[in-house]
Amino acid sequence: MSPFLKTPNKQDFRFHSGIEALPDAALILSTDLMIKSGNKKAQRLLGVRFPEDVGKHIEQLLVDPVFKEYLNQDNFESPCLITSPINDELQLEISVMAFGGEHVILMSRAIAKYHRMKKMRREFVANVSHELKTPLTVVRGYVEMIQETEHALDPHWQKVFNTIEGQVSRMERLVEQLLSLSKVENNRDDDDMKHVDMPVLIENLVEDAKWLNQEKRHDIRTNIIPDIGVFGIETELKSACANLISNAIAYTPANGVIDVSWQRLDDKLVFCVKDNGDGIKAEQLNRLTERFYRVDKSRSRDTGGSGLGLAIVKHVLLHHKAELVIKSDWGQGSEFAIYFDEVSAC
Repeated sequence: MSPFLKTPNKQDFRFHSGIEALPDAALILSTDLMIKSGNKKAQRLLGVRFPEDVGKHIEQLLVDPVFKEYLNQDNFESPCLITSPINDELQLEISVMAFGGEHVILMSRAIAKYHRMKKMRREFVANVSHELKTPLTVVRGYVEMIQETEHALDPHWQKVFNTIEGQVSRMERLVEQLLSLSKVENNRDDDDMKHVDMPVLIENLVEDAKWLNQEKRHDIRTNIIPDIGVFGIETELKSACANLISNAIAYTPANGVIDVSWQRLDDKLVFCVKDNGDGIKAEQLNRLTERFYRVDKSRSRDTGGSGLGLAIVKHVLLHHKAELVIKSDWGQGSEFAIYFDEVSAC
């Protein structure tokens, strides 16, 4: 039984009732990380025993080198992932925060099921996308064969098959983006990281973008500092930067202005794409990186947008410990910037 239940003090009773109501395992520690109390979930998940373990240092309970390093770094903004001390098959997410000035609270939750479901979803998306590629290729082949047959179709059927071809192209783009997203999500191998010449990569992307820009004829301006690259995976960074540039071209009205830059800003390296398009409403900004979220669904269909581009960007940046910052004023344009820590420079 928790020591808080040993006294009739009403304040202590309310406090203990509060931590029992928490959805996660919770331990109350002193500022020097000695165990003072906890809830029943902590007993089940962490193996703590009350009152036997009261007064012990938390590292006596959680004997894990990852947790020890987490405590030593004295930076608890991000959670720590460790194996449960009582179940080797269970992964725990540990969070530590100050509580009431004189205490520290340690929260823990089991995340194995959550990660297992995420893995199943990623594998399902990857498998379905691969399976869709073959039938789409067959359909495209037959459509193109019929379209190339001279005098085989009257104008009505020509329009029908042109529509089919357009929809097949849209499905192919969607499948390719799903495969790209799946690949980025599953790629956790830092051995693939190497020096990426960002100035050259960006210049090549801008050159490639001229093909996309033929119809809208935007003025694409560049401001790129030379000789500063980053440590990363080139294919992923190329995908992220290309998505931002292609979005600006697609969603900026004709004859717009698009600024593409690569600059050093204080202790950051910043890739930025700025346009003078329609802008994005403030209430929509936080949802832009959600899968399949589109600000204007009808306009996205017209431009071939799938709502996956910024989701891919988000996962690439998570892999590179970079940050996407979006600024936009409705009716005045948008700015999408990727911030890399200077330690990534090479």
